[in-house]
Amino acid sequence: GAATASRVSGVAPAEVSGAALKQLLDQLTAALLATGAEPSLRVGGQLGAHHRILGRLASTQPLLSGYQGALLEHALSLPHERHELLLAWAYAEFREHSLERYDELADVLLASLHERLAPNDRLWTKLLLQMPRLPRTVLELLRSDVASAASPRLTLGLTTLRDLALQRDAWRPACLELLLELCTAGSAPLRAPSIRLVVSMAAGEGVSQAVPAGTSPHISPYLPISPHI
Repeated sequence: GAATASRVSGVAPAEVSGAALKQLLDQLTAALLATGAEPSLRVGGQLGAHHRILGRLASTQPLLSGYQGALLEHALSLPHERHELLLAWAYAEFREHSLERYDELADVLLASLHERLAPNDRLWTKLLLQMPRLPRTVLELLRSDVASAASPRLTLGLTTLRDLALQRDAWRPACLELLLELCTAGSAPLRAPSIRLVVSMAAGEGVSQAVPAGTSPHISPYLPISPHI
């Protein structure tokens, strides 16, 4: 608060202005995001706590403020080393704020990560499985990944749809619907890998009921016969 800020800056509480508080926050941000301490924090097992502090502080700031923008760029500059920072931030937002604010932030976090990662980077799938909640805009990203056989993200897009269908119950209907749409796509190069994926899912234990044999004439001949029929 203002009293703490005044002790740090050496100014009386009444004299602390908004500009001074912003300057203090900028200094704190720079100190917290300094990369020099990360190796020692990792070795000492304190990096997770560091990420939680950063995420909790971000959740107290206005949505997409200067601090949040700096934190996002910090995380995306080394996404494999700092993806747990994105998760800590997402969970803090999920706990502390409305679903509307959380979804707006998660939309920006995931769209930025999607743009930054290589087309075959499984970190994308991992984050989608670990986020506390996925905004519906993620489906648009997934659909764009599998829009054509020429998409560099096609393989990752298909396996991500599979993993979401199997591991996130709320997303199963939408992911299965999209996969089954792809099985009837006009392009054979797009249809073939989609059919193989759905057939492999249907052959898995406990999954055949999620992919009904009568859904598409393209895949029904390959699906296992239910013992209950």
